[in-house]
Amino acid sequence: MPLNRFLNLPKGEQERVYQVAKKQFASHGYDAMSLNLLLKELEISKGQFYYWFEDKADLFLSILDQGITSLVAILEGHGSPPNSNDYWSHLRNARLLVEAYWNDQEYVEIGTMIGEQMADNHPIFERLKASAEPIKNYWREQIILGQDWGLVRSDLSADTLVELLDAVGDQFYKIILNLYNNSPAKIVEADVLHELLGTTLRSLIEMPDDGKKSNSENTA
Repeated sequence: MPLNRFLNLPKGEQERVYQVAKKQFASHGYDAMSLNLLLKELEISKGQFYYWFEDKADLFLSILDQGITSLVAILEGHGSPPNSNDYWSHLRNARLLVEAYWNDQEYVEIGTMIGEQMADNHPIFERLKASAEPIKNYWREQIILGQDWGLVRSDLSADTLVELLDAVGDQFYKIILNLYNNSPAKIVEADVLHELLGTTLRSLIEMPDDGKKSNSENTA
């Protein structure tokens, strides 16, 4: 977290620092991003930077935390499905809200960079995992609700299903973003993959037909 001295700055100045740093991280990657070039663009000294942040990792994680906090507020506002009939459409809309937020707030490049450059042996990997936990908690709660309603498979734990959805989603998004960014002629393919993503994620966690039948018989 940034030091209180940074948090006491006017919101506009905080946002300026975050926006400049976000673009630098997205353009160069975490490891290659030059702190000196960042300070030059911000027109501040190194001493001023360390007056605000502990180090580069602190700045990077602060940027992510800001985005995650705002996104979690959006998801909490979206809430849980009101009933079992709306379950799958409600979850799909929640996923689209997440996508729209990351895109609108220019976090897509940051997310892509994390996926490509920050393996589980990266020095800040564990801190990244901890930062993402509030979002995982939202999906975990929705999966548990679906399990209670007999819509989501219960032979795997909610934690395992969340990890599965994350892993599969990351692979889809990697291909989709590559098509959008590097292959303009294949945008149609990217759109098809995006639709396939939704059906794939649902198929991974939906209660199998035999499980639905058994659950129906048990409640008859």
